[in-house]
Amino acid sequence: MKPFCLFLLFVFTQQVLAQDITTDRLKGVWVAKRVEYRNGYQMMSDTEVDQSNIVFVFEDKRLRFYTNERSTSVSYTLSGTRIRTAQNAIYQIDKLTDFELQLSEQTSSVMRTDQLRFICSRQDASSYDDYIRKKFILPAARFDSDTFYVMNETIFPKFRTRLIDSSFYESYRNSYNFIEDAFRQLARPRRDRFRVSFIVNATGQVENIQIVESSDPKNDANLRKAIKASEGMWIPARISNKPVRTQVNYEFPYGIPENKQLSLDDIKALKAKDLFETGLQHFNRQRYAEALEVFNQCVDLDPGNVSIRFNRAAALFKLNRTQDACKDWKLLEKAGEKEATKWLKKYCQ
Repeated sequence: MKPFCLFLLFVFTQQVLAQDITTDRLKGVWVAKRVEYRNGYQMMSDTEVDQSNIVFVFEDKRLRFYTNERSTSVSYTLSGTRIRTAQNAIYQIDKLTDFELQLSEQTSSVMRTDQLRFICSRQDASSYDDYIRKKFILPAARFDSDTFYVMNETIFPKFRTRLIDSSFYESYRNSYNFIEDAFRQLARPRRDRFRVSFIVNATGQVENIQIVESSDPKNDANLRKAIKASEGMWIPARISNKPVRTQVNYEFPYGIPENKQLSLDDIKALKAKDLFETGLQHFNRQRYAEALEVFNQCVDLDPGNVSIRFNRAAALFKLNRTQDACKDWKLLEKAGEKEATKWLKKYCQ
């Protein structure tokens, strides 16, 4: 008797589910959080899904589908747990709650492995434009003397190429490469990292150029020139068809391992190590003035490096600047270097 009761319960549950699915319950903005094949394997990573911005907007008789900011609009009919569009696409509603919608493609009665399931969450938005405003526009808003927006996949100034209607990634790549090429023509960065920000204003002009981080301040002016050279290439971002100010943020790394998260001090230590080899070559060839000039740069970059300071003291001593050499030896003695104590006793009484 128990199996029979369970069977009746299963049928009753399915009937209630079909009855509960109405156009009113389905209406709204649903954003895909996971896209998988019907066998459960992910078709896209969660990051790719988020970047693709896959959105279903159900209205009374119309379904609007958005992906990568491109839209398709079709009429649809709802029959039980099935949605059929005017283009004869069929979706099976696997789950519908106040917060979650699961849709499976059904191109035939036979389950195909390439058919997709979209697991979506309901958004507190009245339309696609309202969803975009709440997710991308409002969080990106910043204020100085006027409102500006941080460049993202939805709000971005376009960079003039053959394709005027370029995507975010094309605009980002082309503008980045343009500035980086211009910078290389003005400077020769080696072990360096520069982080910059600037505003593309509502007329496409570049303003408020900021060097946020620089491992070589001598090149800051050249980097500013390279950024300014991009002026005239920008088409301002638009919100509600009005041009707006947008902040662009770039990082330019040179000679730094991609798999390491290095601080600015770490980068300066690498630069000092490279320069130190040049200083030693000058010293070994008895070009002490040239060696001292390089060692001074090394100390500025990595003041705690014992080998660099010892060699600077040696260069100073060779140039008969014993008093200055003694200052370095005293610092080294305080750091616990016994070898420095010997030199102090011998030459710094």
